[in-house]
Amino acid sequence: MSGQTVSVGGRSVALDQATQWIWQYFDAEANRAAAVAAKGRPYAFPVYDRMDTGSGPNELNDGDLLAPVLLNVTPKLHAVLNLQAVRPDLEAVLAAIPPKLTLQDAVASGTHTEPLHRIGGLLDGPAPLRGVGGTILMKIMHRKRPLFLPLYDTQVYACYCGPGARYPIKKSPQRTWAQFLRPLGDAMARDLDEQPDTWKTLMGCAPDGVSVLRVLDVVAWNFGGDPESIQLSHLT
Repeated sequence: MSGQTVSVGGRSVALDQATQWIWQYFDAEANRAAAVAAKGRPYAFPVYDRMDTGSGPNELNDGDLLAPVLLNVTPKLHAVLNLQAVRPDLEAVLAAIPPKLTLQDAVASGTHTEPLHRIGGLLDGPAPLRGVGGTILMKIMHRKRPLFLPLYDTQVYACYCGPGARYPIKKSPQRTWAQFLRPLGDAMARDLDEQPDTWKTLMGCAPDGVSVLRVLDVVAWNFGGDPESIQLSHLT
């Protein structure tokens, strides 16, 4: 793997470094040991990924709505109340997405546009979901459709949005969530399609059942440690 790189949006890193990130993040035993250590800092696997809330694949119960807490994003009380109010809308989106549909296949067929637009539209509506942005919402929804719905946070934004030709999405303060999630999906699918062997290598470092979008997110999250990558936006 020496000399090989992996690209996420406009950022690249040595494949050797990325594989180390994946091994470390998805080491369940090390994470459990860190949880009991005095100054341990466990990663969220397997607690976030395999949390059993008792809900079905098209359902979002209250436990599902609190899943972002396990990724260090805590919905406030008003956010949870607002999420409960739109739960039927979110579940309708899930019901329209086949569980085995991948983001790459959806982008290739154009079937990704509608569900991503519907999710974004809930954040853009005339009565915005106070306390809820793309970070919280996508961390909730990803667990239900991990092959199709990407995670999102400021590190992901920093990888995909920026100046210059290397960034696939240009910054725009006028862009709505409904307008943003589709090109984000396009860019992620392109990264996966253009580097199949690289992502196969990284997937080989993750446990069975972990999706490539989850692996991509871990790589993007680690880019956040580089000051160059920290470019925040109104989309949070």
